[in-house]
Amino acid sequence: MIDSILKTLVLAACVALAAPGAGAATPTAAGPAAAAISSQQQGIHQWQVADGKLILVTGTYQDVTTYKRSLTFYLEAKPGEPWMHVPVVNGDTDQDLTWFSISQGEQTVADAVVVPRAGTVDLVVAETKPGARAAVAVRWYRLAAYSDENPDGPAHYFKKTSSSSYPASARLTVEQVLKKEVASKPQK
Repeated sequence: MIDSILKTLVLAACVALAAPGAGAATPTAAGPAAAAISSQQQGIHQWQVADGKLILVTGTYQDVTTYKRSLTFYLEAKPGEPWMHVPVVNGDTDQDLTWFSISQGEQTVADAVVVPRAGTVDLVVAETKPGARAAVAVRWYRLAAYSDENPDGPAHYFKKTSSSSYPASARLTVEQVLKKEVASKPQK
């Protein structure tokens, strides 16, 4: 019962924050001056894109053994219409409705940054193996709309546009790689 009440309160808070004029500190336009949003910036973030408003809800899950941050994307085509999930598509049969950062002990194993661009939004994901120093893999995704390339897919999704990696010898953390990637990628 308490769980049900808590879920209702969280949902009501999200709806209140998403109302027009709420959350004034969140970006409303995806342009060159818009700042990148890390998974640590909890709350609701919004950007105007070609097909409506992209909404990002970031949150945290924590229990005795687990701590992770979540990124869930929605697209609202017109004010008042249903929010449609915008999944992160990793392959033909692999998509995430909610993307989770992962930490093990004091090490961030996977994290992401959302980068608003002129008229669109990119998602940058960096991940490594837990424990000893390892290579850090990086994937860039861009907000995309339904196309013949993905005929059975969702109306909007994050499509992988590139991938690369930094060698273990670079001795970089996931956070350092994300910062470096966002700073070095030109505005498109």
